[in-house]
Amino acid sequence: MFQRSDDPVALAVELINTWDELEDPPELLRDAAVLRRLFRRHGFETEARRTTEGDVEAARALRDRLRAAFETSDERKAVGLLNGILRASEARPQLEGAGDVWRLRWLGAPLDVLASTAALSLLEAIRDDGWQRFGICAGAPCCCVFVDRSRNRSRRFCSSLCADRVAQAAYRRRRTKA
Repeated sequence: MFQRSDDPVALAVELINTWDELEDPPELLRDAAVLRRLFRRHGFETEARRTTEGDVEAARALRDRLRAAFETSDERKAVGLLNGILRASEARPQLEGAGDVWRLRWLGAPLDVLASTAALSLLEAIRDDGWQRFGICAGAPCCCVFVDRSRNRSRRFCSSLCADRVAQAAYRRRRTKA
């Protein structure tokens, strides 16, 4: 489930999905070590080293604010919510060279960097592909989110695990009725 990714949308989705109804307990963002691993998986080594236990509650609050962009019924509201996260962040953008490529990097406190990176990546996803690509897993009770990047815009589940779980349950129901 947790792989290193240079995709900032994946960082945002992974943070949001640190609350997972299929887990017991559902809180996966238990301590600063988990937050540090999340940073490291996504190439934020400096922020990982600077993360403290005090950042965990702020990360959980950020998670809930980001989730609201998936749960709202309106694209403009989603954009407003994400823009609000950017406005509240004290991180500042800087262009940095990475070999032959230029990358936008946020500088500031670890949670400000996380907030800015996640919010801007989701705003760019809305700009590039539309808010309709934001989804919440159809495999209840799972409530994990995803950004649908399929060609035919048909994704319904957060993972193949949830898709398989729902398919197996439907198969058992059909067998019971037969």
